[in-house]
Amino acid sequence: MVPRKLKSKIFLCLLLSSLWLPVNANSLRIFTLSADEWARPRGGAVIAEFDSLRAAVAYWDDAAGNGVLIRYPGEDSGEIWATELRDWLVSLGIPSDYIQLVSGSQSADEIRLIVGKRKDFEQ
Repeated sequence: MVPRKLKSKIFLCLLLSSLWLPVNANSLRIFTLSADEWARPRGGAVIAEFDSLRAAVAYWDDAAGNGVLIRYPGEDSGEIWATELRDWLVSLGIPSDYIQLVSGSQSADEIRLIVGKRKDFEQ
């Protein structure tokens, strides 16, 4: 019988590994942040609790030259959301010149953080 704590740790590992979805054979990984998550009152402690943001920052930090592309819904509210998210990423240690904002997300209720080598963003 597997102890409950171990089951929880295994579940968390599987969940976090599912957030790192390869786009193709290049360095890019996609992390998703939903509008429901973002609707929570935000502060430093809350932002640090978002698994997708923690994983994105960790992946960015893994290799020199990585950048972050924030693909957001094209409406004004999407741009406001993306701009605030960029500011939070800067506060988490990613320099602003490593972050690009791009409108035209496939879904109006999520933002996708695409992290990897900046040269791969062009593909």
